[in-house]
Amino acid sequence: MIFTLNAEIRNTKKKSDLTQLRAAGLIPVVLYGGGMEALKLSIKENEFQKCYKKSFTELAFYELNVDGKKYHTILKDKQIHPVRRNFLHMDFLVIDADSTIEVEMPVNYNGEPIGLKEGGFMDVVQRMVRVICKATDIPQSIDLDVSDMKVGDTKHISDLKQGIWNYKDADDVTLVVIHAKNVADAEKPAEEAPVVEKEED
Repeated sequence: MIFTLNAEIRNTKKKSDLTQLRAAGLIPVVLYGGGMEALKLSIKENEFQKCYKKSFTELAFYELNVDGKKYHTILKDKQIHPVRRNFLHMDFLVIDADSTIEVEMPVNYNGEPIGLKEGGFMDVVQRMVRVICKATDIPQSIDLDVSDMKVGDTKHISDLKQGIWNYKDADDVTLVVIHAKNVADAEKPAEEAPVVEKEED
């Protein structure tokens, strides 16, 4: 998935400059990589939000248009306000075809587990995985079939499809578990009956 965004050079020097920038509906951005000198940019938050909301199920690339020149990038890092949840700052990395990069990709869990029909529920432990590969070898998507999972079954990084890329996490890292619905109740200690003291005559 590729999105195109217009970006403008920014000349912010003080913290107050960044505050004014955000108040105007812009996000401060740094563009780097590909042997170029880092550029300080700004993009419109409402335009970026429209793209970002569409990119949850697969890796997104961003074509940043700066003064007529386009840069093929990925979103490398972001800072989000803990309360308002708006974007405070973002880093975009220029993709060089020959470079090895690390990208975070969503895992698409496909199918309905058998364990759900057995009365269990699916506990997704990890929704994202980090992939290390050349820019030209980034997988289109990371899919995991969970339809064969029964109550008590677990799937790990080692169960993901393999290719000309590596996963940063170890093979035994848990991705998803099918629990029995009553597991929480089974782990609760039995409540003791209240002790009634006998009154003395």
